[in-house]
Amino acid sequence: MKQPLAELWYRRRSRYLLVNTVVGVGAAAVALYFAYSIATNFFDFDFLFGPYGSPDRTSIVPFLNVEASDPRWIGMLKGAGNTISVVLFAITASSLLGLLVGVARLSGNPLVNRMGLVYVELFRNLPLLLIMFFFAFAAFRALPRIEEELGVGRLLYISNRGIAIPWLQTDNQFWWVWLIAVVVAGVVGWQVRKRRDQREAETGESLRPNSWGLGLFAGIALVAYLGLLMPIRPDLPSVTVSEAGFFGYTGGNLLGLGYISALISLTLYFSAFIAEIVRGSIQAVHHGQTEASASLGLTAYQRFTLIILPQALRIMIPALNNEFQNANKDSTLAHAIAYGEIVLISNRIVNNSGNLLQTYAFIFVVFVTTNLIISFIMNTINRNVQIK
Repeated sequence: MKQPLAELWYRRRSRYLLVNTVVGVGAAAVALYFAYSIATNFFDFDFLFGPYGSPDRTSIVPFLNVEASDPRWIGMLKGAGNTISVVLFAITASSLLGLLVGVARLSGNPLVNRMGLVYVELFRNLPLLLIMFFFAFAAFRALPRIEEELGVGRLLYISNRGIAIPWLQTDNQFWWVWLIAVVVAGVVGWQVRKRRDQREAETGESLRPNSWGLGLFAGIALVAYLGLLMPIRPDLPSVTVSEAGFFGYTGGNLLGLGYISALISLTLYFSAFIAEIVRGSIQAVHHGQTEASASLGLTAYQRFTLIILPQALRIMIPALNNEFQNANKDSTLAHAIAYGEIVLISNRIVNNSGNLLQTYAFIFVVFVTTNLIISFIMNTINRNVQIK
């Protein structure tokens, strides 16, 4: 009996069927376990309507601050909004800073070149979480207390509680009408600029398309603002003292240290990678392009902005797409410094309700969706800048 079994094992087809059967049964068992777990636990969403429990006021946008009485599903949506807000600003700031540092790395000035090199090597080789810890728990904690704050008139107050900045407040119910008027003014100004630019190219006559477009935009927005009795006005911050002797801020908007630390850390970290992408993309443009543009009498600034950078942009966009998606995913580290992004809010909900599966499924959906949107936008830009 043993000999036929041994012969069966040494047959290649028999071993193939046996291994695949074992793997298939194991995979099916795991799949059934997860399916049973999801079926018994996933479809209970009643916990989302319970109160969040504790306030979280670390958002840059006041209406995204989570209040204790907010339902948990509202808290999760506000956490997603906080994640998106810090990622958008970080992507914008890191792109601009990375462009400057990348150009500095190509500078013929030895000091500027070495400063760019030190910047890249420093922040590219530090863990992002360590940078966040440095700003949140070391650098900003050394700021003066609120009663000793650094103030710039009534426009800005800096203390170890954060930075109080001017904000906007609505004085009547017509503020949304004015926002619509601003959008309409932007569309009108853009269309006028576009048409005058086309006519200027056809006739050679100077029609000042930018001045006309910007002037129409500002004029329509200003007339609507005055006509609606100034529905939005600036709200300046101020330091107040309560009857119990506690200092605090009123008016304006307070940028918490968690948000500021997350934004600065993401910007510094990813700008170092973007700087190398910019440097490599510019170096990939053939040197003959620079020589040809110089022979036409273009200045160094014109050569860079009109000839070199547009061609380098075609090379750097795919790599920038990857960095922007990484910035979106790595923003989750900000929960370690108490910034109220989606992971921090979700973890508190899990601790209070115990519904981990549903809560984390929402996080998965948010990051998959936002990364797909980033990828779609960058791929669209990439198609538009390619040579047809």
